[in-house]
Amino acid sequence: MEQRHIDYIEYYRSRVKKYENNPMYKNSYLTEKALFEAVSGIENLEDFREIMETQKLHVKNAVALVKDKSIAEKDAFTEMKEIIRAHAAERILEVIDSIQSEMELVKTCSQTASEANIEISIDQMVSFFYIDFPLMENVISWENAEVPSEWKNEINSEWPAEARASLKKIWEETTVPQARYWAPEWNLNYDLLWEDRHRRLIPVPDEVLQKMIEQHKKARGI
Repeated sequence: MEQRHIDYIEYYRSRVKKYENNPMYKNSYLTEKALFEAVSGIENLEDFREIMETQKLHVKNAVALVKDKSIAEKDAFTEMKEIIRAHAAERILEVIDSIQSEMELVKTCSQTASEANIEISIDQMVSFFYIDFPLMENVISWENAEVPSEWKNEINSEWPAEARASLKKIWEETTVPQARYWAPEWNLNYDLLWEDRHRRLIPVPDEVLQKMIEQHKKARGI
């Protein structure tokens, strides 16, 4: 056996060891093992190319790696209740076993990731609500502030009214148009604020969040 063939065998042996006994890469281990057995079971290294092409071992290997990574990603995001971020992996896993070429694999992964990223971006538009938090806190503080009678109208009424008007103006002229550039039918769904992926980003008690939602709706006139 020529040295080049021996080197190939050792190379594929090292790849098998990389995934051996790793529960996250069960599929990759099997395809790496198949590659190792193919290269170590031939007399002439030139035969390896033919085996690779006829059995599509390289394609199966690439598919297996994407499958393993997608399973891990899906499981991780599902556990974190990041249901939107889990969509890309879920969609890849729906079609992964039918993929027959590297080009098809690359196209599928690229297209799926692109579509999922848009979906994630749209979901993250809920953060526009968080941006208004300081203003709403000010409104609540001003409305409930105990001040001398000569300042009562200004602080308890005029300041909150001006702040709400400012919020409404920014929302109607900037926030919503920018959001609808990406999602023409977009409207803030306040119910999403209670879902884990968004709720954990708002470090206030439920009653405070509910109060903020009511303030935000009031400012927007809905």
